[in-house]
Amino acid sequence: MDLLLPGPGLAEWLLAALSGKKVALWTGSDAGRGRGGRAARATTTALRDRLGWVAPAGASGLDGLVVVMALGGVEPPADVLRVVQGGGALIELAHPPVVPWWRPSRWAARAELVRRASEVRAGVWLGRGCYAVEQWAPIDTPRLLVTCGRVRAIPGA
Repeated sequence: MDLLLPGPGLAEWLLAALSGKKVALWTGSDAGRGRGGRAARATTTALRDRLGWVAPAGASGLDGLVVVMALGGVEPPADVLRVVQGGGALIELAHPPVVPWWRPSRWAARAELVRRASEVRAGVWLGRGCYAVEQWAPIDTPRLLVTCGRVRAIPGA
């Protein structure tokens, strides 16, 4: 996918999509660096505190899962979708890794990484049992890749 369509503001969209639902938040150990990563971490931390999101460990029967990660970084555990009930929402907020300022072609490298990663991220979640996968970039955080979809009621079906 060469072009990510602009989407709504991240905080407003997450609030509207997940308000009143039982949601877990998984954050990668390398998430939160760079402008997009800091925005994703700050937004999800504020919403976690406001809406009472839980950690996925030991949870079950959830309505949704929010994943914050760096592209090409630490992947969520393979069984992380088991905590979400069938038809529940999966929302991944992925940001490009920080590129050193001294690298002359850093802007081109970041754009190429996001282009390749957008294809890979959709395939990863489809392979893990999601459907209706969409990708977009929030209008207020254009460096963030949002991949969202629904979890199948019968995993792997």
